[in-house]
Amino acid sequence: MTGRHESHKYLLESWLEFHAAIEAHPEIRRLLFDPVTGLPTTPLLFPRIESLLEERGEISLLCINIVKYSKIEEIYGWQVFDDVMRKVAVALEEITGSELRDSDIIAELMISGNAFVVLLSPPRTSDVMVNEHLSSLARRVEGRVCRALRSALDLPVFLKFGCYVGAATVRQDKSKRLERIVHDALDQALDQADSREAVDADERKARLRDIISNEDVRTFVHPVIHLPDRTVMGYEALTRGPEGGEFERPDKLFKVAYDSDLVLKLERLCRHKALQVASQMPANRLMFINIEPEAVVDPELRDVVFSSMLNEADLSPGQIVLEITERAAITDFPTFRSTLEYLRTLGFAIAVDDAGAGYGSLQCLAETRPEWLKIDMSLTRGVDTDEARQQLVTSLVTFADRMDVKLIAEGIETAEQLAMLESLGVVYGQGFYFTEPVAPFPDDADVCGA
Repeated sequence: MTGRHESHKYLLESWLEFHAAIEAHPEIRRLLFDPVTGLPTTPLLFPRIESLLEERGEISLLCINIVKYSKIEEIYGWQVFDDVMRKVAVALEEITGSELRDSDIIAELMISGNAFVVLLSPPRTSDVMVNEHLSSLARRVEGRVCRALRSALDLPVFLKFGCYVGAATVRQDKSKRLERIVHDALDQALDQADSREAVDADERKARLRDIISNEDVRTFVHPVIHLPDRTVMGYEALTRGPEGGEFERPDKLFKVAYDSDLVLKLERLCRHKALQVASQMPANRLMFINIEPEAVVDPELRDVVFSSMLNEADLSPGQIVLEITERAAITDFPTFRSTLEYLRTLGFAIAVDDAGAGYGSLQCLAETRPEWLKIDMSLTRGVDTDEARQQLVTSLVTFADRMDVKLIAEGIETAEQLAMLESLGVVYGQGFYFTEPVAPFPDDADVCGA
């Protein structure tokens, strides 16, 4: 892995000849190098660009634009975003010698920004870079970075990560300042990256429309266990997209649905499929069906269509718990609350998911007054060793007892977590310790034999 470090040395000693000045004045490094990745910033590329333009008349560059970066920082904090940028820098370094050459120079557009620049060394076989070859290189770099980050990042972070690569060529123009023609090329490359993102979004939207039109989703169930006697008291219906594809996971399905204004259509399809599965469940069980906040105001939930659907499935509202997920913020609580009250009059129970996480979960809890409350897995994980998590769970148990709310701990994965939750007074649980989500309907012995 010599590409990046050799480029740094070449930049400093051969082009600018101020290595000693940086050693003597560290503040220069802070002004010209990104403190997170250690990469030089764009101004340090100018001497090399000027030299290549004098020699060859043109140079080419790539811009690697990290999109959704503000969302990563907003949800997970700046430390996580910094880690993402470091991993992108490592990924670019690791493809030096394959997609990139050792003589290509990697930099950042600006300090603490969200875009990288690769100054490409001249082509070996011609005086100019062919546009077709440049576009092909951009796609290969884009693919390699995304594949590297898929394995390097936690899945929830990766699902919010996006990387698009644009390319441009800088041609010598004695009538313009060097800085102007370089920045024009950088803008062109970033615009190309943005257009790649837009095309990608359109393609994903089209694929999601096909999934909805073809009803190409599957419903799995995840048993909810009554902990004192290890019996199954109900199931959560979980949607999966086409097997093996990018939409297999529900978080990706709904992310694209929100971006594409297709939430209600996707929600209706998932609800229909879940009710079909619920009609086959054993007697005296409940089915928890996830409802997006935006879908709570879906007219289908308020009219006779939904009741008719239940009748066709031979189900009563009392067998269904509508589980409010918090993938998006609730913006109109009065309307939201009145809709839930209407659903209660029909006989449905309400659950709030992800207690202890999500968008304003405490306000959601206060406004909805649910019959069921699910403890988020972020509290369950580590509850056996972390006193702070134990105290938070104890507070939720006390709240549930006083408000006559049934409490379910999600994400139970170990015997130690289970033992601690039971000692804290949690009565219901769900998690991989018992079983992974399975096709309907598993034998109880297979689920509760852990």
